[in-house]
Amino acid sequence: MVRILVGFVFLLFLGCSSDYSTVSASKSHDLYAPMQEKQRAKNKYLAYTHRFTVTVKKSELSRVFTDIVETCLDEKEYKCLVMHSEQAGGEYSYANIQLRVSPKGVATYKSLISKSGDIEQQSTSAEDLTDSVIDIEKRLEMLSSYQAKLRELESNPNINIESLIKVASEMSEIQTQIEYSQGQKANLYQRISMDVLDISLKTIRNETIVSPIGDAFSEFGENLAEGIAIFITTAAYLIPWVVLVVFIAWFFRYLWVRSKRKTNS
Repeated sequence: MVRILVGFVFLLFLGCSSDYSTVSASKSHDLYAPMQEKQRAKNKYLAYTHRFTVTVKKSELSRVFTDIVETCLDEKEYKCLVMHSEQAGGEYSYANIQLRVSPKGVATYKSLISKSGDIEQQSTSAEDLTDSVIDIEKRLEMLSSYQAKLRELESNPNINIESLIKVASEMSEIQTQIEYSQGQKANLYQRISMDVLDISLKTIRNETIVSPIGDAFSEFGENLAEGIAIFITTAAYLIPWVVLVVFIAWFFRYLWVRSKRKTNS
């Protein structure tokens, strides 16, 4: 009988271990990577955004938040940049981090956040920037062509002073437009070459049955101070009214006593 029980427990342990490994593998596997690679082969002007919603323990939120941000700041392989970070405490603690990394780094950061908690939701969206890139390149081509014509006109030995001044002014304006357009083009290509990771970290309100009791004890001092503050504020509002009511009561009693004396006399 003992051998049967031991064998049953052993099989149960193997079953639990098998289930855990399957879940871990699915969490670390990037389902969107193959689709993304195929689409990039068809269109090189797609800008990707990946969104992850992760549930973590309330006690682990600050550590997970710090780990993700510091990992991004320290690593150089995927050129990670922290674009936005936000953390809030309280009963419903949460955090939000927005990163910008090279496409090859998406799987690495997904693996990092999957080890920190349970990924409840993930999505990938692509923005087609083909038209924007083509428009800016055409604009740069037109500006460069116009700039070349102005240079030819400027080098004409028969040009007069007034025309030369106008040409110089126009060339300065064209150069400004070219530099601005080149900046726009650089931003577009950076957005295309770097994926955006939007990571939302949320916590479970009551992790265990006794969690509300622990939260109540941990917040006792804060709640006590807040209660005293409310009492003082309420007292500040009530004192003038109490004084007024006491004065009115005294005044009416004074009138009543005075009228009673007159009646008796």
